[in-house]
Amino acid sequence: MKRIIVSLIFVTSSLAVVALPQKKEAGKSSCQGTGTQAEANACARFQYTQADVEMNRVYEQLMSELAGDDDKNQQKLRQAQLLWLQYRDANCESEASIYEGGSIRPAIYNQCLASVTRERTGRLRAFLGAMRQ
Repeated sequence: MKRIIVSLIFVTSSLAVVALPQKKEAGKSSCQGTGTQAEANACARFQYTQADVEMNRVYEQLMSELAGDDDKNQQKLRQAQLLWLQYRDANCESEASIYEGGSIRPAIYNQCLASVTRERTGRLRAFLGAMRQ
């Protein structure tokens, strides 16, 4: 029973955090009026997609900065990114696994993907900034 209550609190909190940026970005996403679970799932997927697009943009900028005579730095970043992607996917799969079979599972999974991807984007941006100094 405690696990169910804790899970409900977590889900409610997660959805509340997701809803705040949606109000600020009204008209910019497909996250308006998420009244059904299917709409919440689609919104979470949209947010993950946006985060992934931004991360890939920053990653490509960083790869361009690392281009040069010796591509060892690009190889290291590429390898790190591939390992990080494996970590991200496994981590979010683990977080969402307690909701296996439930209609909220896709929202939890995609919220995790979006959050972790935004964190990675921040780290890549910091690396890019250091390269440009």
